Amino acid sequence: MHIDINDNTPLREIQLVFSNFYPFLNVSFFRKGHDKYEASPEEYRIEPNTTVGDIKKTHVSGLLEIQPNYTVAHVEKEFNDRFGLSIQILRKEKDKWVQTLGMDDFRIKDLNEMGRNSFDEFIVNDYEKGFEVTIEKPNKLL
Repeated sequence: MHIDINDNTPLREIQLVFSNFYPFLNVSFFRKGHDKYEASPEEYRIEPNTTVGDIKKTHVSGLLEIQPNYTVAHVEKEFNDRFGLSIQILRKEKDKWVQTLGMDDFRIKDLNEMGRNSFDEFIVNDYEKGFEVTIEKPNKLL
């Protein structure tokens, strides 16, 4: 996957391209970076309608390549080193998005699969709840 990044690119566009390839992962942008294995504080989250040029210090345009075998740490570092963007990769966990803290050594494709499996499990649980069978016992024998 390749993402074209320049000053006019809205963060939402980067998120859409990323999620088209990895539907159970998402990218969030933050005003401050985070250390490996750590979460990003919510108060530093940047709105998706913001453009890259509005937040980055270095004004370099380019194409960012993200391979399925890249680790979370590698992808986050590439965004920061090449474009001055602090990101956090989020994973779908049942019905919500969670930060991948402590999962920086996981490969992107494996994390996406974990999100898919979590989502499938959620669907199966809902399905089974909808088809619970109750057996009524007679009050007296005939």
